Amino acid sequence: MISLLPTLSKTIEHVALARMTVFAPNCLLPLPFACQKGYSLLDAMHLILETVHKASNDKLYSSALFLDVQGAFGKVLHQQLAEIMTTNNFLPYLVDWVQSYLSDRSVRITDRAASEPGFTPIQVGIPQGSPLSLLLFNVYSSLVCHNHQRLGVDLMVSYIDDYCFLAISVSWQWNAIPLTAAGNQLQLKANQKGMSFDLSKTKLFHFPCGKNAPTADLPRIQFGDHYIPNN
Repeated sequence: MISLLPTLSKTIEHVALARMTVFAPNCLLPLPFACQKGYSLLDAMHLILETVHKASNDKLYSSALFLDVQGAFGKVLHQQLAEIMTTNNFLPYLVDWVQSYLSDRSVRITDRAASEPGFTPIQVGIPQGSPLSLLLFNVYSSLVCHNHQRLGVDLMVSYIDDYCFLAISVSWQWNAIPLTAAGNQLQLKANQKGMSFDLSKTKLFHFPCGKNAPTADLPRIQFGDHYIPNN
């Protein structure tokens, strides 16, 4: 659902965003680049590549698993979002405001040829196109992967609904072990929140180490019932 609101409503959304941002660090991942002022997707990519480059200089091998949440904004459960906000010390009036903001929404599909006869109530999800959407989704998904160190990887970076796990060790074969465990554990946690990852966008990269370039026979990782090859 795309949020199309008048200017005054957009202004109110920005005011609410400014107030909620104060409490967001209580639950956001250490590196959610989409929710930090002054950071962008390019900063996230630079961090990953610099970490890989440093590991290569130390004669260590790096591998990364990239994940994309399928239909991310449409999977947010309103009551669970309220519980997460409450647990992370958002002021009660902000929790109530967000619940009011998300409730009593409806949608009607229309084009130039035809329209639905009536509006359909929306029970789950957050609107796209709103300045609040990125923050609310990252707050909602924070419990899925709050502590990357418990997943056994060396670095975790997120940008909206995209995640990157980076493993560094003495071989690409060793990297496949924590990446497999981290990917499956993250999928399990995501399922508990009504989310899943798009397998068509799940990618595994083994990075070169010095003069050693990745080959076609490098280890895959098992993600649920599927195997993800090196790209």
